Amino acid sequence: MSTGFLLAAATLALAALLPLAPALVGSGRTPRAWRTAAALGLAVPVAAALLYARLGRPDALDAAPPDPVQQMVQRLADRLQRTPDDAAGWTLLARAYEQLGRPQDALPAYEQLERLAPADPQPLSQHAVTLALVRGQGLDGEPQALLQRALKLDPRHVPTLALLGSAAVERGDTAGALHYWRRLLAEVPADSSVAASVRDSIAKAEAR
Repeated sequence: MSTGFLLAAATLALAALLPLAPALVGSGRTPRAWRTAAALGLAVPVAAALLYARLGRPDALDAAPPDPVQQMVQRLADRLQRTPDDAAGWTLLARAYEQLGRPQDALPAYEQLERLAPADPQPLSQHAVTLALVRGQGLDGEPQALLQRALKLDPRHVPTLALLGSAAVERGDTAGALHYWRRLLAEVPADSSVAASVRDSIAKAEAR
């Protein structure tokens, strides 16, 4: 197994711990900027690597043309129809669809993950981001409802707090944004870049 493959897998594992928070906590972002940040956060370039690990040859990653990747995504989707309780498979399929620029196809995968892991806030927060990207209308409506469900499951879930802060900014609710940012600040390391960004956003909001 190549070093590049191991690094890619490690990158995805780290990304799952704190998706989108640094991009989403900045103040004054427009909905378009938010959607761009979300897309960058979700498009972790490792979906092909993980697909090869499960369905193909990891040592062939660098040489893989696009068409075989699409074929393997379809193979995974077909297999999950036969084994619908494979949570890891649905997670991989959702990430693969997003990486391939098909976020609308990832939505059913997140619904399956919510069925399989009803106490986990992470699929709900990721579902909210993907749904907002597909609709192109920010986090208002159903995406925010998904985030509120995630928050009830874990009031300290960092990605959910970051996203709810962004939702408040989108609707011009400075008090709401400050509420979520302060909660977020209590959950991240004080010397982290996320904490620095949150503190900056709080200071600017309070100054206004």
